[in-house]
Amino acid sequence: MSRQYLNFVQRSFKYLILLLSIQNLDASNNIDIKDFLSEIEVVSKYEDRKKGLMFRNSIPKNYGMLFMWEYQKKQCMWMKNTFIPLDVAYINNRGEILEIYDMVPLSKKSVCSRNYAKYALEVNSGWFKDNNINIGDVIDIETAISNDD
Repeated sequence: MSRQYLNFVQRSFKYLILLLSIQNLDASNNIDIKDFLSEIEVVSKYEDRKKGLMFRNSIPKNYGMLFMWEYQKKQCMWMKNTFIPLDVAYINNRGEILEIYDMVPLSKKSVCSRNYAKYALEVNSGWFKDNNINIGDVIDIETAISNDD
């Protein structure tokens, strides 16, 4: 066999090993959000979503408001009349966190998702970082929305 052919086989084998090891890696976590949030307020009605967390002076440390829409689309949130610094995560219909944004109190600037989202989770500012919950993690949506009435 030629030396060039042997080098090709060795490189191909290395790439195959690398590909197989990468395929088994999964950086996302499956999250039961109730393990992290002691209270989840689900808002699925238009008027409730419109009001959100407006006019509240504070929320408990491990409190979240889960916004639900009828279908996936690019969603937007704002902080009009909201006094609390918040983070928002946009989530798809499978529960995957697509994006996380810092929200500025009293801002009328819309913070829109770049991707199609069916849910948004608002929590205290820094909550996602403090709980090591990241983009790509998957939330058990069925468990989270079991609070909806």
